[in-house]
Amino acid sequence: MGSRQVGVEIDAAHATFERLIEPVLDAAGLLRPPEPVRYLAHIILDYPLTRAIPRLEQCNSVVRARTLVMTQATHPVYQDCLASYHVAGVVSSTDEPAILSGVYAAASAQKTYQWKSGLTYMELRVTRLLLQGLDTRSTAERLSISTKTVNAHVSNILGKLGYESRAQLIACLLGGVERVEVDEQPDVSTDS
Repeated sequence: MGSRQVGVEIDAAHATFERLIEPVLDAAGLLRPPEPVRYLAHIILDYPLTRAIPRLEQCNSVVRARTLVMTQATHPVYQDCLASYHVAGVVSSTDEPAILSGVYAAASAQKTYQWKSGLTYMELRVTRLLLQGLDTRSTAERLSISTKTVNAHVSNILGKLGYESRAQLIACLLGGVERVEVDEQPDVSTDS
């Protein structure tokens, strides 16, 4: 696929964010191709963090298959949550080679993402809804499952990832850290 056959459509919250990736795309001839393009990649910039989630929910499956999500998030669960929308790929906004290969893959609807977190698809769907601020009941209604099933999924997620609460999970996903250690209370025994 030559660069003249591929173009990009960028979905950004603000033009400032778009300018962050323009040099990479322009240098590859993808930003402003000289002629109409045959293959179009849809790029969603996940700035601010979590912006991509509602944008992906608005896209149909054909558009999502041709979508590359660029994010600043480094947590594997967060990246898997974005990929669970069945997009072509999720890349770090600082990884220029991955951006370029991701654009070409997205333009031809080829999936390139490698799963990282070990969570099941349903656990990722539950996590996506938690990231959107939904409570147990709302999550159950959205997924057409019982609240007991939602709680079981949340318990499995926390157990697999080593978190103690939903709040800790969300904080770590949005903060990019893999796990936050909780300070244990010192043993204050009175035995002498």
